[in-house]
Amino acid sequence: MKKQQRRLEKLLAVLEENQHIHIKRLEELMETSTSTLRRDLIELEKSGMVRRTFGFVTLLKKNNIEFTTTYREAQNAEEKNKIGYFASKLINSSDAIFIDTSTTCQYILEHLNEQTNIKIITNNLAIAEKGRLQTNLHIFLAGGALKPYSNSFLGDDTIKYLANFHTRMAFFSCNSISEKGVFMADMEQTRCKQNMLKNADLSILLVDHTKFRQDTDFIKMVPIHKLDIIITDQKPDTTFLKLCKNSDVRVVY
Repeated sequence: MKKQQRRLEKLLAVLEENQHIHIKRLEELMETSTSTLRRDLIELEKSGMVRRTFGFVTLLKKNNIEFTTTYREAQNAEEKNKIGYFASKLINSSDAIFIDTSTTCQYILEHLNEQTNIKIITNNLAIAEKGRLQTNLHIFLAGGALKPYSNSFLGDDTIKYLANFHTRMAFFSCNSISEKGVFMADMEQTRCKQNMLKNADLSILLVDHTKFRQDTDFIKMVPIHKLDIIITDQKPDTTFLKLCKNSDVRVVY
C-alpha cells in the first residue's frame, strides 16, 4: 500500500473518533507535518469526505461516503464473519454466483471449504486475491477502471463483462437500508450491483445491524420487495420484519 493511502486510512480512522477537530490537534494525533496533513485533507475534501472551516476539520456523515476498503474491512469484522458464514451455507457445489465489492461479502470465502467447483463472478480485486489459491473456486474477474480506494473495477467495461453471465445467486451489500429501500453512496458501484442483480435468480443482501434504519444515502439501489434474502447479524426491528414478511423476503440472523 502506498504511503499516502496508509496515511489516509489512519486519518479517516482518527476523524471517525474525532468528527470535529482543530487542525493543530489533528496534526498531533497524526504525527505528521503541517504540509503533509494539508495535502491529505485536500485529497479527502475533493472526495467529499471532510470539510475544512476556520482551522477545524469536520468528517461529513459517513453514510454518504464511499470509504476505503482497508477502513471498511476493520469495521464490524466479527459481525461480517457471522454473516459470511450464513451466506456460505446457501451455496452448493457447482454453483455460479456474483459477489460484489463489499468487504462483508469477502467473508463468504472464509467458509467455502466443503463445496467444490464454485464459479465466482466479481469486480472485487480482493476476492480474486483471496480466492486464487482455493482450488475449489474458479474466479472470473471483471476488468474496467480500477478504483484503488474500493479495490474494485468499475465503469462501462465492467458492466459489459458482468452482463455475459447469469448466476443462481448474487451476494451484495450496501451503505444503508430502511423501509424505503437499499441505498448506496456511489453511482458507479450502484450500477455494477444492479447489473449483477438483474442477471441472478436470487438477490441476497448481506448487511450488518449498523446499517439498518438509515436512509441518508441518496442513491436508491433496489426496493425491499425486489430482494429474496437478507442476511444480518442481529434481529431487525418488528416494523422492518413485518415489511419483509409482506414482501416475501426471507430474513436470516
